[in-house]
Amino acid sequence: MNPQENVYAYREPIWARFRAPRHGGRLPDGGRLLEAQAGSPAAHSVLRLQLGLDGTTVARVRFQAYGCPTAIAVGEWLAEQLEGQPLTRLAAIDAGAIRDALEIPEDKAHCALMGEDVLRALQQQMSKQA
Repeated sequence: MNPQENVYAYREPIWARFRAPRHGGRLPDGGRLLEAQAGSPAAHSVLRLQLGLDGTTVARVRFQAYGCPTAIAVGEWLAEQLEGQPLTRLAAIDAGAIRDALEIPEDKAHCALMGEDVLRALQQQMSKQA
């Protein structure tokens, strides 16, 4: 079996981001950073996002995810959506938008909810710093 093969038939938007994430890892220390994590205890998944800020713009994004390919794809998609955008973009993304963009099926909906939870946690971090 080829390790590149999608034997579990994940939808293409999920599989492409799982196979080749560009935003995985951590940002280097220094500069203004926001960081938050959320989890899905039922699925034993965790998603952490780090935002490197330049004023009110998200200059860089990195994610770390522990979970299934869908959880990893959610982290990568969020990073793609936020990098280079104003901080206000965080409020515009919800679980429904994540599910639609990645074609997440019902049995993996908790991954989209985890993505929304990490965004709301980041917004709380912003409120505390304001």
